[in-house]
Amino acid sequence: MSAPASLSLCACASLRRASRAISHLYDLVLAPTGLRISQFLILLEIAKAGESAHCELARRFAASEETFSRRLASARKAGWVQMKIDARRRRVYSLTEAGRSLLLLAMPYWERAQERLLRQLGERDLNFLTDLVERVTCAAIAAEKAQSRNSRPEVGPECLSWTLDLQQRRDSTLEPAANSPFSLPPIHLASK
Repeated sequence: MSAPASLSLCACASLRRASRAISHLYDLVLAPTGLRISQFLILLEIAKAGESAHCELARRFAASEETFSRRLASARKAGWVQMKIDARRRRVYSLTEAGRSLLLLAMPYWERAQERLLRQLGERDLNFLTDLVERVTCAAIAAEKAQSRNSRPEVGPECLSWTLDLQQRRDSTLEPAANSPFSLPPIHLASK
């Protein structure tokens, strides 16, 4: 049996490490508002949509519905969101006035965190990183849905459209710096 791969080569370990570091930065900057970045992002997503079904939120965040049940329950308890049942019997969330006010209060803090990260990475690498993370998310979802070890993963229309949109944006405007650690070949997905 061969030795296990180094954790530095494990995509999951690398992304989790980066996620914890970035989340810590945003949590630190958002601390005066009392929000964590995970709460801020949920409020922001609901605000952008006006209202959003529970299952749609979970899908947009590539998370389980159970995870969102807990997060939305705490947001409801805090008075930031309200829920109603729509005609399709789905739980649909919208921001309360308190949620909108808190989001407006938190926005400048979030912008500061964005600016700090931008200063460290530079605009080109930050944009490339954002696009790469979308590609990795779609690849992981496709790999999870693969029927068997040797089958070709099926890519859902939402990932295909994200990937094609990101590919077009990257091809037209984004090229990583020559010495960038993000210099990777594009992922090409065949549509059915």
